[in-house]
Amino acid sequence: MTKRRMCMNIDAILVNHCSPTLAGLKMGSLLCLPRLESRTDYEKLIDKYNHMYNQKGLHFRILYACPKRTLLYVYRPAMVASYIQDQAVMAFLTQYGYAAGDVLEHMLDHLADRFREGGCFPHESGIFLGYPLEDVCGFITHKGNHAKICGDWKVYGDADEASRIFRMFSCCREDYINRFAVGTTLESLIVA
Repeated sequence: MTKRRMCMNIDAILVNHCSPTLAGLKMGSLLCLPRLESRTDYEKLIDKYNHMYNQKGLHFRILYACPKRTLLYVYRPAMVASYIQDQAVMAFLTQYGYAAGDVLEHMLDHLADRFREGGCFPHESGIFLGYPLEDVCGFITHKGNHAKICGDWKVYGDADEASRIFRMFSCCREDYINRFAVGTTLESLIVA
């Protein structure tokens, strides 16, 4: 696959799966991408995207890579940092080895370590995607069962608010997919 074609394919994947994050409605998204021959191919692309889009407040980081997949975190650092400063959220994260008051980059280093250690999704990853703390804790307590509703995440808390957010995310995705299909560029879809 040529680099230009790979870039265009990743653009489409980002529009299809990260529209609320691109639009600034959601703090982060996690993509599971197929493993390429060389991790360097993704790293070069991620460097390019960071160079192009960091000034718009959108960042890209590989959290985990194995022979079968690469997990790409697409996020808005200002939104993530604001959310994890909440006392209850930080108290929750400290249970998983995160240092209170640490900078976001170090916390993401720790999250990447947690992915590598366990080989699966650490429970706290939902926090970095913007899921409500009540829902992350409910998922852990109920082992993923007995959710009130399921959408972008499993909801154990405020189902009405989550339903509103799910509808907003769905409308955003539909709008972005339609605009991208008629030639709107990824760059113009990213809200600063």
